[in-house]
Amino acid sequence: MKFTLSSMITSDAENDLLAFGLFKSKAEKKKSNAKEKATCQFESSDSVNELDKQLNNHLIKSATDEGFCAEENQTFVTSSLGISKPKIIALMGLGDHHLQSVDLFRRFGGETFKIAQKKRAKKISLCIPPKTTIPLFDVVQAITEGFILASYSFDRYHTKSVKENHVKEVVIHLLEKPTPDQKLALKRAENIASSVCYARDLINEGPMELNPQAFAKHAIEVAQSCDLDVSVLDEKKLKKEKMHLMLAVGSAAEPASPPRLIRLHYKPKKNSKRVIVLVGKGVTFDSGGLDIKPADGMLDMKTDMSGAAAVFGTMRAIAKLQPDVEVVGYMGCVENGVGPHAYHPGDIIKSRNGITIEIGNTDAEGRLVLADCLDYAQERDKPDTIIDVATLTGACMIALGPYTAGLFSNNDALGDALRQSGKTVGESFWRLPLLPELKDMLKSPLADMKNVGERWGGSITAALFLEEFIKPGTDWAHLDIAGPASTKKAQSYIPVGGAGFAVRTLVDYIMGQN
Repeated sequence: MKFTLSSMITSDAENDLLAFGLFKSKAEKKKSNAKEKATCQFESSDSVNELDKQLNNHLIKSATDEGFCAEENQTFVTSSLGISKPKIIALMGLGDHHLQSVDLFRRFGGETFKIAQKKRAKKISLCIPPKTTIPLFDVVQAITEGFILASYSFDRYHTKSVKENHVKEVVIHLLEKPTPDQKLALKRAENIASSVCYARDLINEGPMELNPQAFAKHAIEVAQSCDLDVSVLDEKKLKKEKMHLMLAVGSAAEPASPPRLIRLHYKPKKNSKRVIVLVGKGVTFDSGGLDIKPADGMLDMKTDMSGAAAVFGTMRAIAKLQPDVEVVGYMGCVENGVGPHAYHPGDIIKSRNGITIEIGNTDAEGRLVLADCLDYAQERDKPDTIIDVATLTGACMIALGPYTAGLFSNNDALGDALRQSGKTVGESFWRLPLLPELKDMLKSPLADMKNVGERWGGSITAALFLEEFIKPGTDWAHLDIAGPASTKKAQSYIPVGGAGFAVRTLVDYIMGQN
């Protein structure tokens, strides 16, 4: 798809689909008598009014007769019947203009793509409403991201009825002459959205195809194409680094799917005063180990590497956007299998930093992988900020539902910045507490600590476990994305399947650290 900006008069342009974003009107049309129904109204624009005249004043009347009031997510779609140059006209409700946000325009882009696809439209024009108060750079980026993200589909295994993307050209009409900065927003959106889509591809891929070795190959290919430094620790190097927790989790899957620790490194041209490290949980399939999951609980466990996919997508985007801050991404990739070499409940394993762990449940494997990876990353890169991303606990999903991720941090400024980035890009995070009084749940009579606590506060005790591996003075955040990492119900720009959640939040946060 080709994206361009324009300020031309929209009604005179030839389009397969012309979409107007419109806000609600506060004015209410008075009733002449008690039996008359109130007429729906919306805040029109000069372009809509001009097009209405071309259509013999039928556009606005038809829309209001059908109850279109520009409520958010409300749409009115009609054919011009050859009277005007645009073939199909869509009025897209954006709600109250006082409540507009960046993500509102991202959803506008996503919903417009859906209409365009349904109508088999090739050339699309989207018109920004007059009362837009969001900076146009953000509006352009959001609409473009929404359009690309909504167009995503994972269809490589379909042999019949493969969905074709009909849209070839998208023009975003501004209320003023486009600036070079706004044109840059198009490129930024394409880089971020394509990286999210790459992460989605990894999440949606089957576990036989995407094992730790295959994940490493993807990382090497992207590193070579994006000029990132890449290194991979195989099972021999992991053993040399004393990463016994990670090796234990991956033990049952060897030799078919041996573990890999992947490191992608972005170094800016200017000397960076800061180093930000990202660490992603990459369990390419989670059977639960000897504490095996029930069949239904195992069906979606190929998505247990969504944290690593988020780090992967973030590093790809950062390499293209080139901020002035050094960023290192780690992906701890293993398969938690079942076999004669599987680690056991009751095993006591020494972590890389020397802490001994009693295994209370082999299905609490993600925190073990992250523990060794966090320690290795801090020792090698000495970051001032480290953020881990993981589909870590079902308890977090029970607490916050399927659309919100849990956020834990030992630094308020870092936690607030990540939440604000999430709000900007339309990804929901909720700060949860690191309650020290729950640490007693992780005490073991046989080792320094256990890998699981009691039933209560499961997402908090998992975060407290990880905190034990954070070195003093390091700002740290833990993102538990168990709920929103994938979805069974399509949203405006998130199709069913892997969501690529947290990529856009992390990119927004890092770009704000220049």
